[in-house]
Amino acid sequence: MFREAFHQRRCLLPANGFYEWRGAVRKRPYWLTHETSPLYFAAIWEAYPVEGHTYLSVAVVTQAAADQRRPLLLDEAGQEAWLAADTSPAELQALLAKPPLAMRERVLANLVNDPKLDAPECLTPA
Repeated sequence: MFREAFHQRRCLLPANGFYEWRGAVRKRPYWLTHETSPLYFAAIWEAYPVEGHTYLSVAVVTQAAADQRRPLLLDEAGQEAWLAADTSPAELQALLAKPPLAMRERVLANLVNDPKLDAPECLTPA
């Protein structure tokens, strides 16, 4: 499904961090960051023409991390390789297989679970 986008339409998504929910019975939100902020997520994009309009779509590339999936975070060399049109499939596969970065984690209050709230308060520590 993503083969052509993987080979021809790679991009980066900058971010300060991302949320991860953990817990079996009651899931708690965690905020994950890294000392090299901003973070750059590997992503692919696609354009969909529909009735005279072109819609752009993006998908974040993820990798396994413990029992979860996390965005594939790229360092500067990885960013250059990811964006270069002449990067070989083997080099791209090597980026996908690299170990996940160690992240700083902070447990958050449950404010982030309220869909009506989109504000800095979402990052309030628990």
